[in-house]
Amino acid sequence: MTDLDGLFEIVTKIIASPHTDITEKDKRKAIHIFLCFDDYLMDNVPEYCGGTELGEIDFGGYAAGVIDEMEAK
Repeated sequence: MTDLDGLFEIVTKIIASPHTDITEKDKRKAIHIFLCFDDYLMDNVPEYCGGTELGEIDFGGYAAGVIDEMEAK
């Protein structure tokens, strides 16, 4: 499990709360939040797109991977 997997799981659980079952709708809302993080960081944090440790975090790429997995099912 990567750090982004853990963060995605936390965000998804918060969205699903107070329910414990995670639905596809919950996951899609979490994806939307990740894409919003990605847009915000690209617009406001120059290091996000650079060659720094922060630049290694790719919320948009992660979200795209989750979408691909969900659509493959």
